[in-house]
Amino acid sequence: MSVDRTACPGQPSVPPGEGMLTHSRALRFWLDPANLAARREQAGPVVPTRTGPATAFQVNDPALLRKIGTDEDTFRFWGPDPSLRDFTEDGVVGLEGAAHRKRRAVMRPAFSASRLTTLGPAAQARTRRLLAGLPADRPLDMRMEMSRLACGLLVSCVLNSELAPDTLSRIASARSTLSSGMFWRYALAPWPWVPVPRRRACRRALAELDEAVRQLLARHQPHPDGRDLVSVLEAATPENPRVVQRDVRALLIAGMETSASTLAWACYELGRHPHYQQALRDEADAAPDPSRLHADQLPLATAFVQEVTRLHGIPFLVRRTRHQTVQGGVRIPAGAVVTLPLGALRRDRDRYRDPDAFDPKRWLPHAEPPPAPTALLAYGLGPRYCPGAAAADAMLPVALATLAGSRTLRPARPNRKIGMSLELTPTPKGLTMYATPR
Repeated sequence: MSVDRTACPGQPSVPPGEGMLTHSRALRFWLDPANLAARREQAGPVVPTRTGPATAFQVNDPALLRKIGTDEDTFRFWGPDPSLRDFTEDGVVGLEGAAHRKRRAVMRPAFSASRLTTLGPAAQARTRRLLAGLPADRPLDMRMEMSRLACGLLVSCVLNSELAPDTLSRIASARSTLSSGMFWRYALAPWPWVPVPRRRACRRALAELDEAVRQLLARHQPHPDGRDLVSVLEAATPENPRVVQRDVRALLIAGMETSASTLAWACYELGRHPHYQQALRDEADAAPDPSRLHADQLPLATAFVQEVTRLHGIPFLVRRTRHQTVQGGVRIPAGAVVTLPLGALRRDRDRYRDPDAFDPKRWLPHAEPPPAPTALLAYGLGPRYCPGAAAADAMLPVALATLAGSRTLRPARPNRKIGMSLELTPTPKGLTMYATPR
């Protein structure tokens, strides 16, 4: 069976439906490159903005954005921020400098090229098992279901363990609670007198996560070569199992974030563009062995994931200055919030043709002009670049192709407005769909 790799001939790229996806005023600003261009021309590459009683600094220059995003000596990454100590503790996400680099080096063998080649078939098998239990007779909350799927893939394919279905569901619910809690805790840190919402819910969610980590480690199945992620973490600190528990908890929180968001937004776009569901099926069926898929056999699924990231990825990154600094000719005091508007860069007309349209074809091989996947900044940048990024790239296209191959997705309420949750990685809020078995 052959498949047209140019994807869906005769189907136009469609801009976001009028009224279908709503953003808050703040998010609309972060996603509009015209705002950045106007501010850069009027006020320069770094613009002070009032945020309540404090001043934040917005970076409008792409080159300066990369410089600030990679400068760990001058700027503090969100994970090690003291306001998030309850969430990150001393896990790899909460470490800084040499300690962070050392822990990343410990994990590196688990993400070697030879191990990544096994993740596609493993993700395909795990996705099928997780999808088998989805009910077909009622609408599904896709944010919750895709969080469950992302957690299951991470636990099974990367951490070599298993969790009971009800535990996966509890962790999927806890993910959203923790993500929004971390967002508000960090955002309100400069004003400690402002109450942070959902404190009790976050404490309960952390307790759920800690129990899941204990189950996960108890059920861990080491790979014979001893180079799976949990095994290399345990080998690095055999005298202190608490360090491994903290690392696994941090990896669960961070690892679920972008994967759950990407899969949920992919479902949203498949509902808006149902012709891609058949195109993804055709591509998977045309693979040399459809029962053992690999991401490099799925250029359309990979392009679909990249386009989802471009339109719906993290809208901005935040850094906080460690000490007073001068950037773009502007003096920034110690402890100030600095924002990096990634969403606007991903919609820049100088980089992307028709940037508001959802068009995976722009990422296919031989597309003209060829876009640069590195410009997406899907997994951060610099020394805080996600160590599991290659694993996500290996698993997500396969999971998407498997989802499209086993279920037909359609919106439960086609005219319902979809919002964007205020979490570390925003997800579609109010997206309910039927997932009918093929």
